[in-house]
Amino acid sequence: MAEKPIGVGLIGCGDIAPTHAKALAEAEGARLVACMDVAEASAKSLGEEFDAAHTTSTEELLADPEVELVTIATPAFTHDEITEAAAKAGKHVLCEKPLAADLPGADSMIANCEQAGVSLSTCFPLRYLGAAKWLKGLAEAGALGEIIEIRLRNMGEKKESYWTGGFSGRTQTNWRKSRAQSGGGVIITNLIHHIDLARAVTGLEVTRAFCEAGTFCTSVEVEDLGLASLRYENEAIGLVEGSSCFWGGSGEHDVAVLGTKGQVRFGLWSGQAEAYVTEAAEGIPAREWVSREFTDATHVDFYNDLAAALRARRRPPVTGIDGRKALEVVLAIYRSADTSRPVHLPL
Repeated sequence: MAEKPIGVGLIGCGDIAPTHAKALAEAEGARLVACMDVAEASAKSLGEEFDAAHTTSTEELLADPEVELVTIATPAFTHDEITEAAAKAGKHVLCEKPLAADLPGADSMIANCEQAGVSLSTCFPLRYLGAAKWLKGLAEAGALGEIIEIRLRNMGEKKESYWTGGFSGRTQTNWRKSRAQSGGGVIITNLIHHIDLARAVTGLEVTRAFCEAGTFCTSVEVEDLGLASLRYENEAIGLVEGSSCFWGGSGEHDVAVLGTKGQVRFGLWSGQAEAYVTEAAEGIPAREWVSREFTDATHVDFYNDLAAALRARRRPPVTGIDGRKALEVVLAIYRSADTSRPVHLPL
């Protein structure tokens, strides 16, 4: 007999919430049982659409015995407090990125979950991209040689309405404009995914960051353009580039990993990836570009993998420590931008 799906309570029903709700509707290992948002209309609409209970009270959601896992999809500055309450209620926690607005907040979340004996996971579903898995397999097999360069890009356009309503306009708030509440702009909001992905597929840690960033086109406190160079523990060089005012967007590859014997590059949303190796390996001929196409269901796969780990009482596939590591790199980037100096990690 198949195990009962993990019951999920979703706290925060704004921009990213429908993505979680749709994934839970398709997942086999987890199901949405309750939605919570301080904006009643947001919680109600999502709950009714996905046949889940809805409330404006975090306490009410956490008291629901059907809720075993809490997904936190609220602004970064609220994550620590909600995680503490969820942990005390005996609920496992999946937290949207960034894990927290600062490292003390992240450390508090990790400690509270450890003390309560519940799991803490960070929502980094891009690890489940088919292209990312292909890259990871080639890197681990040595097909790329030693990694020497990692390029990470997110060049897009966020309309004026985004800053108060996100892309969907589901909930009207101002937190995205505030650096204290959001943590930052395109780097912490978008490129933190890329930074985690690079760490996951290569196993390399960042040791130094230098950044130039600014706010050029948007009436907000956070950056809308940033460019950072990274140095990894094996001396590889990284390039992080992001913009939320890159008019018309960019069709270039979002991720590229170069080694001494080859490279892989792919777009995050296109499903298409390319590889080139100087020595035949893993079914790829030497010195010929090879393309792959992938159909991805990243959030569905993420929830199924997480649910399986929770049922088996195993460590989550993506942990709170993983979230902290990515946050630390982002904060080093911001510190460098603020001081115009290279910043060494760990902070």
